[in-house]
Amino acid sequence: MRDHIIQIINEWNPVDINPLLEDEYLSESQKVYEAASCTSTVNELANVVFNIFEKSFGKEFDKSIKECRIIAEKIIILK
Repeated sequence: MRDHIIQIINEWNPVDINPLLEDEYLSESQKVYEAASCTSTVNELANVVFNIFEKSFGKEFDKSIKECRIIAEKIIILK
């Protein structure tokens, strides 16, 4: 599941890093993985995803909670 989360986040590329290194979002992906293992709702996980990336990237992270919800849905499906 962890590798799938890394892949989902890399494909999303939330701060538009170009060129994107495979481990660019590794720290954030690990936090999302840990949260996903104890989170059961899409909305809850979306908030966690939003907060993780906002904390890591500040103003560079300009995605909406709605976009985070789409990512959270993809992750919850993996469970």
